[in-house]
Amino acid sequence: MILSFLNVFLDIVIFIAVLVIIVGVATFFIIKDLQKEYKKVFRINSKFEIELRKLVNLLFKFYESPKLEPYNNVVIKQLPHEEKRNLLKFIDEVYETVEKEDEENKYIVETYQNLEELRRVRDSKVIVFNQKITYFPFNIYVKILKLETYNTFVDNK
Repeated sequence: MILSFLNVFLDIVIFIAVLVIIVGVATFFIIKDLQKEYKKVFRINSKFEIELRKLVNLLFKFYESPKLEPYNNVVIKQLPHEEKRNLLKFIDEVYETVEKEDEENKYIVETYQNLEELRRVRDSKVIVFNQKITYFPFNIYVKILKLETYNTFVDNK
């Protein structure tokens, strides 16, 4: 009787230990995956903000637009998302006035195209990241790691 009880108890302990190990390993891989995805989004977001700063400086230097003046000496990274959206609208407006065929504006055109490419890549990575963190079991670890969603610059229509 005691021997069968010990065998059952030992089986239960082994089962719980294996279950804890499986959960531990799964947690490790889930957290690593979340960190990898977060770093991808963070890197592309940083590149986007650098390119945005560069374009604001170029456009303001050559065209001195009053719309871009408030953004000339601010840290783009610290702006709220809505301000960045407004800034992108102002950049689009000023860029429309740029003579794209002029050789002097070649760098501005190239920088604008780089910004647009980074915006598309950034938004696609943000969408994938935001969707991923809503699924189980990622959503549990997102709350534990206190990760936040990113906003996109694509207009939701």
